[in-house]
Amino acid sequence: MEFIGFADAKEFIKVSGISRNDLEKHVYSNREFQQTCMYRFEKGNKRYIEIKPALKFIKENILRREKLSNKRKSK
Repeated sequence: MEFIGFADAKEFIKVSGISRNDLEKHVYSNREFQQTCMYRFEKGNKRYIEIKPALKFIKENILRREKLSNKRKSK
């Protein structure tokens, strides 16, 4: 899927596939994310997110890979 441009906060939920709760709790509250990827028009309240850099930032700075457990069941 190719994304270009900006999305408002509601549309970014659809674009990213990340839950609203996780975006608000872990992403939108991240100061570095705000400075890097979020924009507003002067005197505007609506937030816009630059899609490609935002997805890259989330992947590289906020999300963590699953760690596979090597534990085996003992009999």
